[in-house]
Amino acid sequence: MPKEFPDLNRPKRPWPETDLTAEGMGPLLRKNMGRFFPGSGDFDARNQELYDWVKARSTAGLWPYGLICIDPPFNETTVRHASGADIQGVNLTAVDYMGMTQHPALGEAAIEAIHEFGVHTPSSGPLMGNSTASVGLEQQIADLLSMPFVFLCPTGWAAAFTALAGVVRDGDHVVMDELSHQCLQQAAYASTRNVQIFKHLDNGHLEDRLRTIRETDTESAILIVTEGLFSMDGDAPDFTELVRLAKAYGALTLVDVAHDLGSLGPRGSGSLGAQGHLEDIDIIAGSFSKAFGTNGGFIANRSAHIQWAQLCFGGPYTYSTAIGPPQIAAASRAFEILMSAEGDTLREQLMHNVMHTRNGAEARGLTLFGAPGPIVPILIGREANSRVAGMRAFQKGLVITSLEFPVVQRGGARFRLSLSPRFTADQLDNALDIIADAIHEAEEELAAG
Repeated sequence: MPKEFPDLNRPKRPWPETDLTAEGMGPLLRKNMGRFFPGSGDFDARNQELYDWVKARSTAGLWPYGLICIDPPFNETTVRHASGADIQGVNLTAVDYMGMTQHPALGEAAIEAIHEFGVHTPSSGPLMGNSTASVGLEQQIADLLSMPFVFLCPTGWAAAFTALAGVVRDGDHVVMDELSHQCLQQAAYASTRNVQIFKHLDNGHLEDRLRTIRETDTESAILIVTEGLFSMDGDAPDFTELVRLAKAYGALTLVDVAHDLGSLGPRGSGSLGAQGHLEDIDIIAGSFSKAFGTNGGFIANRSAHIQWAQLCFGGPYTYSTAIGPPQIAAASRAFEILMSAEGDTLREQLMHNVMHTRNGAEARGLTLFGAPGPIVPILIGREANSRVAGMRAFQKGLVITSLEFPVVQRGGARFRLSLSPRFTADQLDNALDIIADAIHEAEEELAAG
């Protein structure tokens, strides 16, 4: 929602009375953001229609984004909705997969780091953006991933973008899963004209792409790009076959582990560790913002040569101020916890909650995506249904994310549930009841309209 500086001290507003049959409601229910992207001429004037559309959706209670936290974003929280109303209830939006933001040890570590190093690192990585603490964190990551070369980035986005753009040049080929994150897609298209997309998790289609490239180009470098756990579908590649194909066609591999590292696999080693392929991947990019309770990211490499290319030519790393002492300390402490027996217990509880939620969703007739993991996507369907179901879920007291095109495929709108070990069964059951009711009510209301 556009920042118009809401008065956070005002009394709570009631939910808007939205008439879905009112004149002018159609565009609010059916148009998507992609409709407003093309444009020419004056920058300000051509975006007026987008602004009006977002403002109208917000006023009607149909804009689910831009929530403002009133309370800490824990299992239950209070947020201010774009409509101006406040919502208090179970929070399935925060991507706190291991509940680390609520772990007191991380706060203690961050405070200690502030006393020792200050609140900020006033330098970029290539200059003086490193410390004994940052080097120690890099070693922790290297030990977990069995990767000899690791360096930190200020965000997960910066890490993934740098990992690709730092090494790929115009004559190289990038072959990537169609659902790869925007940071990877933007890095690919910024680096080379030779970008090939393969169908999601379809290794047969990947091989077709690789074969076609090698039929006409036997010399150029190829980078295969995928993720350890896809954030919108909650699924993972078959790395055994993907690694085989990379070797057969002389390609290197880059895997973004932002969503699975720490939460899945032995000692939190993610999908790669679970499938036994940590040592077969050439480049790994990751983030601390999901399982590790803080901001920041990293790149791990098997080759020092590739790492030096990223260090010298990766813009987001080279020209950004380095990750700060509190974030480094929190991430380091989270790694210690998640690689310990406590981490194993937390992952067991997470998976217990995952299965409880997936079984409960199926029992309520809901359609699920993906495999068991911290992301549980539930199909809504059409964008109009998503907007109404999202509004009804908020009204019933559930803080939840409804996602639609262009973030996911057209007609594939969904609720994305972000789980953690810290939810109780009652909280999850309450949330599932609200979700089932909200989707059903949306279908009935739109059918009647």
